[in-house]
Amino acid sequence: MTTHSQRVAVVGAGPYGLSLATHLKSRGVSFRIFGDPMRFWRDMPRGLFLKSFAFATTIDNPDGLSYDAWCRDRGLEDREPCSMESFTEYGLWLQQRLVPEVENKEVSAIEARNGGFVLTLSSGELVEAQRVVVAVGLRHYQRIPEPLAHLPRELLSHSSQCQSFDKFRGQDVCVVGAGQSALEAAALLHEAGARPLLIARREVIFYGKTPEKRPLLERIRNPITVLGAGRMHWVLQHFPWAVHWLPERKRVPFTQKYLGPSGAWWLRDRFEGKVPVRSHCELVSARAENGGVLLRVRTNGVEEDLRAAHVVAGTGFEVDLDRLPFLAQDLRARIARVSRAPRLDRYFQSSVPGLYFAGVTAMLSFGPLVRFVTGTSYCVPVVARHLQRQARAAAAPGLGPTAGSSAAVSR
Repeated sequence: MTTHSQRVAVVGAGPYGLSLATHLKSRGVSFRIFGDPMRFWRDMPRGLFLKSFAFATTIDNPDGLSYDAWCRDRGLEDREPCSMESFTEYGLWLQQRLVPEVENKEVSAIEARNGGFVLTLSSGELVEAQRVVVAVGLRHYQRIPEPLAHLPRELLSHSSQCQSFDKFRGQDVCVVGAGQSALEAAALLHEAGARPLLIARREVIFYGKTPEKRPLLERIRNPITVLGAGRMHWVLQHFPWAVHWLPERKRVPFTQKYLGPSGAWWLRDRFEGKVPVRSHCELVSARAENGGVLLRVRTNGVEEDLRAAHVVAGTGFEVDLDRLPFLAQDLRARIARVSRAPRLDRYFQSSVPGLYFAGVTAMLSFGPLVRFVTGTSYCVPVVARHLQRQARAAAAPGLGPTAGSSAAVSR
């Protein structure tokens, strides 16, 4: 097997990986980027829309190629909400223009070796890198509730896995969850001719549309931001570093609860009156039976059985380093954690010097902003600047970054 050396390796070619590649290029930092461009987004169910507006969904890049400008150029500026398909097309367009060197290869293993890292690619090639940035997005973090976890794959899907709901026409399908993904999956099932039933532990909430014209006082109280209208949204957008410096006991619950399960305003008419809901309903157990699923549920202390041909888990995602199959076991063991996520320093670097995590994997260290595409505008420049400084220090005669120069802050 051939071994090649590289200063920086970027693992993942979604919004955060692509954004980082554009910034490293502009700073003259040598890198290679691996992954199937926008794969997670391309694999999402057809017919989905974004909760965020176009101006808040740009993949940050030094060339200023914004998603809202891309939409305007194609006559899509008045078509809010934006479709998942259009955002995916924008991401692929940006990749082809700014990061044509993406290598469509999976990284099957990352090991720490001799003060750096060795990556094994799906092609068998070995790549040595001084630093690695993991920017894999949500694909590995699908959350399945424990009562459903043992169901066979033909009877259970995560809401991000169903590219089309047409195959469920005429069938009873239980959808579990109360967030946007669950509500939208239920609406798409109804529109595909299925008979969905939503099972939720809480009330279903739809937020209203923010009026285009509002009184000045209301605009001051609840300013429009990349996360929607709200004062805390404004703080997160303009002071994104603030959450990182909160004590962990406050930062973690804030991140986990902020912007909790809810539906977008434009989904209400497609859902209400069309999809029956069991709220305050808890899953007790599930088992395969007679080619379908028998669910045991508890509502207000009363248990009953529900039958369905299939279950869709619209239960979101949960960051867990142990679900990243390409991280060698001994490397994972060296990474300090916040819950199951990596504990990161202010440069998004883990406790293993030279190993960085960008995007949603960084959320328990940096807050809810990095759960979204708009977080690229904060996360990526920070990582890129630090990598550039490290590269310059390593290139200076007699100077080199010490192993502890930017190690993760341990709390």
